Amino acid sequence: MRSDARKFVIVASNEVFDSIRSRRALVLLALYMAGSAAATLLFISFLRNIEAQLMKSLGLPESANAGSVTRELWKSEVFRGAVAHMVRDRELAERLLSIPPLGLFYGWLAATFAPLLVLLTSSVRISEEIWTGSARFVLFRCPRLTWVLGKTAGQAVQTLAALLLGACAAWITGWIRLKAFDAGPAAWAMMLFSLKAWVYSLAFVGLAMGVSQIFASPNVATAVCFVALFGMGVVHGIAAHARNPVLREAAQGAEIVLPGGHLMDAVWHFDAPHFLSGCAFSAALGMLYLGIGYAFFSRRDM
Repeated sequence: MRSDARKFVIVASNEVFDSIRSRRALVLLALYMAGSAAATLLFISFLRNIEAQLMKSLGLPESANAGSVTRELWKSEVFRGAVAHMVRDRELAERLLSIPPLGLFYGWLAATFAPLLVLLTSSVRISEEIWTGSARFVLFRCPRLTWVLGKTAGQAVQTLAALLLGACAAWITGWIRLKAFDAGPAAWAMMLFSLKAWVYSLAFVGLAMGVSQIFASPNVATAVCFVALFGMGVVHGIAAHARNPVLREAAQGAEIVLPGGHLMDAVWHFDAPHFLSGCAFSAALGMLYLGIGYAFFSRRDM
């Protein structure tokens, strides 16, 4: 048992260091950070335009402090009531409106793009070693399950690092570009949403690593992952918008075993019952997908 635990730690740490040495992983990480900064710039530009139009409609001079109008709007009872009506949960609306706008934006950004980042980086990590034949040398000294779990843990650590670095890039951009910027609350909110999005992304880490065990070709594994992601999006769209009640209920039932069905609980809810439920389902789905992949990998002739 101790030997397996030690091998698990070695595999996980090697996975992190190998990715650091890999140009592909570093490029994707740099692109994610740049994308976070660029998306934040677009959000700030959009915010400024909305504020300018609002002040113009009210016949008031445009504010020189970008973000100050939004800060006051956030406190408006009319606006807070509209948000509560939109999310259909007054308590949740009040909790969300206690978070700076830039923090909420990064929460959406992280929850939306973390799955894409995971599928790009993790879907090839096992399949490429099967493809090149290098896996057989490692598996001669390490049990297959320990190796798979170690590599999965390494990928999960990298995903958390990417989300936190993306939050840093977004926070620095907001600090530079917004004059009315709540630096402390925004930093706390971005860190919190990074952790919540990471928990949600564990399901996708399991999916990517599970698929990577099934297909020996890295390109095929990546393609299958993105087809699966597209299919999840279709099911979520049907569950949310289908007019046919039978079809909608079937899609809602299917979402129980899909990550999107637990997005609200894992990322946007803050009370313990919802959040813990989202965490449990996200982690369990990740292990389920990983286990399905391992069922194939354990019988593969290396």
